[in-house]
Amino acid sequence: MNARQLEIFHAVMRSGTVTGAAAFLGISQPAVSKAMHLAERKLGFRLMRLIRGRLYPTPEAERLLPDADRIMRDLSAFQRLTGEVRTGGAGLVRVAASSTSATALLPMAIERFRKVHPAVRISSHLLPARAVAEAVAAGEVDFGLALSPVQLPGLAVRSLGAPEMVCIAPLGHPLLDRPAVTPADLAGHPLISFGAETYFGRLLDQAFEDAGLKRELVLQVTMSIVAASHVQLGAGVAVVDSFIRHTGLAGIGWRPFRPALRLPVTLMTEERHPLSRLSAALVQAVQQVLDADQKVLSVRARVKD
Repeated sequence: MNARQLEIFHAVMRSGTVTGAAAFLGISQPAVSKAMHLAERKLGFRLMRLIRGRLYPTPEAERLLPDADRIMRDLSAFQRLTGEVRTGGAGLVRVAASSTSATALLPMAIERFRKVHPAVRISSHLLPARAVAEAVAAGEVDFGLALSPVQLPGLAVRSLGAPEMVCIAPLGHPLLDRPAVTPADLAGHPLISFGAETYFGRLLDQAFEDAGLKRELVLQVTMSIVAASHVQLGAGVAVVDSFIRHTGLAGIGWRPFRPALRLPVTLMTEERHPLSRLSAALVQAVQQVLDADQKVLSVRARVKD
């Protein structure tokens, strides 16, 4: 069955009649009937059967219909995309991001991006860092962002920047009176933090070890936004990435954490496929937001010091 025969078969199946398919496609009924007969001859089995003067699909045709639906959807999407590329109009950018790079950094970048490209559609997915890398490698998204480095075959990986981790605590907490918070300052305060198996956790364990201390947790989490939610409710304090400041959680203050621990904002792309013009523009917006945010963070930290 060639592409035209598939289109006609799909129209017949979905309209229910040769007449309806002909009207939908803008061709004659004999042209529809001829295409169906040619398809049947090529396939070697019947697609339609005549019962009491009316055509009905055969079981074989019913079995083919789901795949025909999928192919026609894909073809429609492809035709829409080629039209967008040809006219330079709207397009689609698919991105996956982990942790607060998805809930804070990326939304700010998208807001900036859409001021220049208001018609572009963006598909954003929140995934663990490893799953972000796998989605990029599989071609399921155009690029990925993560706050922990991940390497997979076929990935091109580079850092867009390295924001510092900060200590967050409920407003009025004594830690917020300090110019900066150290591992020793956290002793005696319930600590909400990341497991030792995570990149964040390993950085913190090393900082505590260098200070001659052991990191003790009251609550283990996997995402900064989850840690911040518990801090907001008064369950303890946490050391998280600085993007948590933009998540809109009220009642939380922050102080710089010392020694400074930096988290690379990692951009992941397919090694063999360059970014499209629109994807590159969104990455540029991410870089601009990151640069501007780190300048603000640096100034505020100096003022508080």
